[in-house]
Amino acid sequence: MKLLGRYQGRNGWIDIVECSWDGTRVYFEEGVRQSQATPDGESVFTYVKLMDELLSRSRHILVLGCGGGTLATRLSRLGKRLTIVDNNPISFILAQRYFELPDELPCIISDFRKFVFDDRAYYDGIAIDVGGPGFRFMDEFDTETCDAIRSRLAPGGRIVMNVTVANDIDPTPDRIAARLAGEELQTWIVDEQGIEDRNAVIACIPGKTLGSRPALDRVMRQSHERWAIRRGRSRSRDLTFGSR
Repeated sequence: MKLLGRYQGRNGWIDIVECSWDGTRVYFEEGVRQSQATPDGESVFTYVKLMDELLSRSRHILVLGCGGGTLATRLSRLGKRLTIVDNNPISFILAQRYFELPDELPCIISDFRKFVFDDRAYYDGIAIDVGGPGFRFMDEFDTETCDAIRSRLAPGGRIVMNVTVANDIDPTPDRIAARLAGEELQTWIVDEQGIEDRNAVIACIPGKTLGSRPALDRVMRQSHERWAIRRGRSRSRDLTFGSR
């Protein structure tokens, strides 16, 4: 690996490295791999490609979280209108310098929770890809925050989120999906069972069908990984009454 740069970020040191065997660039934050992409900015992560496909019907998208900016770069190339929010200003600079994030995209420096509580715009898609060292999903995505996120949806809009899952019995994706969906949206989880400390994708959508299953199946098959789609196991009313 070749070190391209080392930078002090809000959450610790960020290293940008280039892999000698394939030319991909990796964004490490305090040693945690946050993004990896080809030199032209295309993510190698399956979860990013799944989020991209799940947002294919949306035109005006709020992106919470930047990192290497690979999801935003892909959505921008597909002609989506974006607003990107991250509390780490160096992330925008690094995403533009090393991962081909377009300079003209609106990038807002803010904690994502403060932004959604203060924002008055509406979006037909909300993409959430936040995290990092020490990040606690269940604390950050409490009921009030999830209600505020959902309130920014235009009619017919959807929420798609990346979440870290510890193991097969970790309830985090289902509980956060239920909080984000409220009583209005249906929940789906795209997950890779049997792997510890993995990514899973939450989809909260207004209809009873997830969308283009053949397109999602193609993304999952191309990865040679064991991704599968299932319905969320919790509803917001279950959480209200303390159901496990």
